[in-house]
Amino acid sequence: MPVDATEPVVILPEVWQRPEILESLRSRNIGQLFRLIRQHTGASQTRIGIAVNLSQGKISEIMKGTVQVTSFEVIERIADGLNMPDPARMALGLAPKGPVLTPGAAPSGQVPLPEPDVPTKYLTTLTGTSSRPVISGLRHVLTGHIQAEAIMGPPLLVNAVTSQIPLIGHVCRVTRGADRAEALNFASELLEFCGWLHQDLGDFPQATMWTNKALDYAMELGDQRVISYVLMRKSAIAIESGDHGHGLGLANAALTTPEALTSRLRAVILRTRAIANAHLGEATDSARDSETALIEATAGLSQTEPDRAPYCTPAYIAMETGATRLLLGQATTAIPIFEASRSQWTPASQARDHALFLTRMATAYAMAGDRDQARAVTEEAIPRIQALRSSRVAGQLATLRIQLSRWSTDRPVADLLTRLDLLAESFFLPAPRPPEGER
Repeated sequence: MPVDATEPVVILPEVWQRPEILESLRSRNIGQLFRLIRQHTGASQTRIGIAVNLSQGKISEIMKGTVQVTSFEVIERIADGLNMPDPARMALGLAPKGPVLTPGAAPSGQVPLPEPDVPTKYLTTLTGTSSRPVISGLRHVLTGHIQAEAIMGPPLLVNAVTSQIPLIGHVCRVTRGADRAEALNFASELLEFCGWLHQDLGDFPQATMWTNKALDYAMELGDQRVISYVLMRKSAIAIESGDHGHGLGLANAALTTPEALTSRLRAVILRTRAIANAHLGEATDSARDSETALIEATAGLSQTEPDRAPYCTPAYIAMETGATRLLLGQATTAIPIFEASRSQWTPASQARDHALFLTRMATAYAMAGDRDQARAVTEEAIPRIQALRSSRVAGQLATLRIQLSRWSTDRPVADLLTRLDLLAESFFLPAPRPPEGER
């Protein structure tokens, strides 16, 4: 006797617990799910279609894989039409219909499932509709993290930031429509910041991994400004880890379409390329990029468009230009560059960058043989360094100590060296080896 096409599709509880069914739910492979349901129940495409309010032709296309189901509304309709139990709904990323089962409280005949932890349960209830307030809230949190990191460095923040990544990843998976661009933009920003935290801790493999993931989101977003900024960050990590040629190539890639970028973005990318050229001994190219970066950063003071480089001020570019001169062994030309921008560093300036600026300037004076100025600037830098835990600052301290050690028989300098040693020990960070040009 033929089965009535309108007869409901009955799926036994144990079918929903089969590994292949759970895998299709977790991956949201609806075509595979329909094929498995047909295999285990014998239901026709027409019966499945009636159950989930889709045509037989659409069910056929989904089962063949020619059509992918991505609409949250359709996924919810499929779950309801097939009478999915709550564990199956949660595997699909949907909210349970009833209360979440506690361990050992599963109905008779079913294998009890462990109760998910609170974040996991929260993710299962998150939909595209509810993602915007999540993004807004996380953006406020990220803003606070960025401000705090500039003052105290990354160690106390890296775990907190990393813990938010699964949440924003889930937001990107479930968000559609106009909100998706905002989700992708925020995801790339969060992961790029996570990459920065690891870079400043001196963990370059982790920094590269997270920044690569940030670039994935940026590429999906398709915003050239975001793509170029993340490429610049990849360039900076490559340069700092010693892969200077690759860093130069990435900086060039970031500048492929300069007309699409803001003045500040062009400035920060040119700064990065200048540093790569300095490491490679290309003094002329480095100087040209530094000069152009300063022009762009100055133009950026009147910029009204938002971007990810508000920190790229003329004072910041001057600090980085002075650093390139140190890399090239040109301490005497670095000093006037540092001094010219010294007054632009205010108490409200980023603490780490200001500390890095003073440490580099002290290094320049020491390299140039001016003991008294080197000691005076070092004394000014120490209070600003004490609260920081930055690999870059630790590396510059190591370079400064090497330069000051030539006067180790001088009592004031000897005392200063002892204080620098104690300060370096408190960092609990591996200081990067000083570059050749700064030893």
